[in-house]
Amino acid sequence: MWNKIYLAGLAVALVVMSFFVVYSHSWFGSIGNPKDALAGFDYYAGLGSTFLWCSTAILLILANIILWNSRRAWAMWASFVYFAIFIILRYFWLEKESYNFQNSNSFFLTPIFGVVLIVAFGAIVFVNQFLNLRLNEKMYPPRETEAELREVEEETSNEKDV
Repeated sequence: MWNKIYLAGLAVALVVMSFFVVYSHSWFGSIGNPKDALAGFDYYAGLGSTFLWCSTAILLILANIILWNSRRAWAMWASFVYFAIFIILRYFWLEKESYNFQNSNSFFLTPIFGVVLIVAFGAIVFVNQFLNLRLNEKMYPPRETEAELREVEEETSNEKDV
């Protein structure tokens, strides 16, 4: 059930973010005032960024639930890929077009920020997955571990008796 909820949420998030990317980009083709086009781009790109952060947080919460229940991390990494794709689109394509729309002959550093965001988010997903699995093991140890613990307890109690 959680897999279906996650996939539905991911599909909705992909559609909405795709709309924001395409609509933000369409402002650069405007035949009106360039300042208005830039303001329109900034507005919709800002809405897209806010939606990206909120939807990623929701997807990560659902992915943690899936990881906790099934011990499979596919949803965590799907959330990472979703985030990385739209960060790449934003910072490598849309921001570059925005910058070129304003200045055509300058050095552009925004992709570096995009790479830092992607690497940082990848580290967060990895640590989150690690902590989730460790907590799950502590709360629900595997059957072999329980049997081994009983044997160790029996051995220590036998040693005390002797």
